[in-house]
Amino acid sequence: MEIAAGLIKLKPNMCSELREWRDTLQGKCREVRACLREEGVALEAWFEIEIKCEPYLLWVMQAKSVAEARRVFMNSTREIDAFHLEKMMRIGDDQIEARLLIDMGRTP
Repeated sequence: MEIAAGLIKLKPNMCSELREWRDTLQGKCREVRACLREEGVALEAWFEIEIKCEPYLLWVMQAKSVAEARRVFMNSTREIDAFHLEKMMRIGDDQIEARLLIDMGRTP
């Protein structure tokens, strides 16, 4: 399994869009889980954080292959994946990919 994480700075005044995104994904959790299975994703979690009074989303993913999970997601024809991508493009400003230092689940 591979693990990846990133930080997305949110555009100003996106609280209602963020809530809509969260509520929609939570409301369609079975469909979201089916998508994640197709992508080979074992874990995907999102956190809302604030840094110096600026809102960010922190995401974490564990998958068989992060690159393959992204490829499957980007080529998906599922409505929920299109919704997720569109919302992330609308509310997100910059994304910073995290560099993995230690994966305690894989450390002997």
